[in-house]
Amino acid sequence: MGRIATLPSTMKILIGFMILTVLMLICMEPNRVEAQVEPPYPPDYEVRALREIATELGKKDWNYNENPCNNKSSWFTPPPPPNVPEAINNSSVTCNCSFPNGECHIDGM
Repeated sequence: MGRIATLPSTMKILIGFMILTVLMLICMEPNRVEAQVEPPYPPDYEVRALREIATELGKKDWNYNENPCNNKSSWFTPPPPPNVPEAINNSSVTCNCSFPNGECHIDGM
């Protein structure tokens, strides 16, 4: 440590600049974490319509406490693995969230 103290002041500045540059490069490494924003709930009247449809079909596995537009709950039937035929009972609910003010509306089942 005494050796750095005896270096000329320009050398101290250069070493400090190099250390600062390395620290900045480490901090600026691309962050691989992606934020996922939960889509807004569709209007109540659309969820009520889904309840009526489920009652008519005898469907009991939809969780009405979850957002039907999030594609990761009981409202979404995941696609089958490769080389497996698609299930006949696919009951995914799809939404369109491209409306003004960020509204989501159910557009398919």
